Amino acid sequence: MKNLNEKFTHFRYKEKDQENFWIWFHPCFQTSQDVADLNDLYKYLDDEWFDDHIMETDDYRYYSTMPKDQIRDEIKSLEQVIYQDCFENFYHLILERKIELLTSRIKKIYVGSLTIKI
Repeated sequence: MKNLNEKFTHFRYKEKDQENFWIWFHPCFQTSQDVADLNDLYKYLDDEWFDDHIMETDDYRYYSTMPKDQIRDEIKSLEQVIYQDCFENFYHLILERKIELLTSRIKKIYVGSLTIKI
């Protein structure tokens, strides 16, 4: 039986909270090259300014000439990779019993765009 004094953190995520989900469950969110590339893709999409040393790179020359629809497709693809990393880490944390799925009051747990029915 669990100690009643134990503290638990409850998570419920909606699809619009994707960045918070990534921060919590990506295995290396702060240092991930995929996350850095995604941030750059959003800059290309919004025509944001880059430092001179970045403007001289092959990536800049490639993405800065790419049509916006193609950049959006690249963003969607990269977001799926990041979500997959998060879901795998989330599942791993469940297996290690570092996350507990609650079944008492919550009948469904929402994770990103997935619903886990209990």
